[in-house]
Amino acid sequence: MNTITKQFVLLLAIAATALFPNKAHAERFEFSIPSAADSLPISVCIATPPQNVETKAVVQLVHGMCEHKERYYPFMDFLTQNGYACIIHDHRGHGGSVQSTDDLGYFYEAGYLGMIDDVLTVGNIAREKFPQKPFFLFGHSMGSMVVRAYTKRYDNTIDGLIVCGSPSYNAGAAIGESLAANYAKKHGGHYRPVKLQKLSFGSFNKKFKEEASPNAWICSDPEIVAAYDANPLCNYQFTANGFENLFALMQDAYSTKKWNNTHPALPIWFISGEDDPCLINTGKFKQAVKRMEKAGYTDVTYKLYPDMRHEILNEKDKEIVWNDILNHLNEWLNAESKQ
Repeated sequence: MNTITKQFVLLLAIAATALFPNKAHAERFEFSIPSAADSLPISVCIATPPQNVETKAVVQLVHGMCEHKERYYPFMDFLTQNGYACIIHDHRGHGGSVQSTDDLGYFYEAGYLGMIDDVLTVGNIAREKFPQKPFFLFGHSMGSMVVRAYTKRYDNTIDGLIVCGSPSYNAGAAIGESLAANYAKKHGGHYRPVKLQKLSFGSFNKKFKEEASPNAWICSDPEIVAAYDANPLCNYQFTANGFENLFALMQDAYSTKKWNNTHPALPIWFISGEDDPCLINTGKFKQAVKRMEKAGYTDVTYKLYPDMRHEILNEKDKEIVWNDILNHLNEWLNAESKQ
């Protein structure tokens, strides 16, 4: 961080501390910061454990495509009750990190590289507020690719990585990026290409076509799906600019070239639902795990959850997943303390 950015982050950390009342339950504080990439306002939420619970470590959460940070608040509340401070932000082009609703699914000129920089900037706020605390990174779906592209550049800033709901590598990613770029050149970056949407996600609901929603693939809980369908911050289509950056992000995250591996012992855990169409099949999922090993990491493990779909944090048996994550974090924390 440069001096100005560091001072700004420190002021935010001080302000957050002042605005958290001393109560016996977790508190959330929402604010916006300018992106270091292009000054786009980035909407952030930081949550601290209750006053009577020691803050053991920090978890930064990175959400997926066509959703927003508030969908993670219940899981964050669970983590804070168990001693983990949490921080999350809306990606550029998502939730509150837009200049207008027309920009939902639009990454602006800074693109996916700006998205990676945003993760660093937001994470640094928590590092300033909780100095010397272990720092864990969690990414879901598109966010799982963001956190891997982030780790590729900044693995010295984290103590553990959870890769959730990983979309398996698509060999057509380069072609998809080119098609999206052509749409943007011809119609503008805000154009929403229906054909590209169908090519990318048209088959995801095939296994669940008997269910009412075209988004049934995200979760087996119909209430979660209904809420998603009714949410204008979820139920929209990416722009040509968004698709171009999404496919570029996939290629970046899955490439083992130019990987700045400074922390080969970094613990990395992949988790997904067995019925998640994003993983394509178990073999493809395991290839994603192997990619991190090829990048030079020696502690890469995984778990697949039977009868769960894409959003395992929202599934009917989500408590199983939540507790597994908590146990993993506690194990990593214990290992850190023994070093």
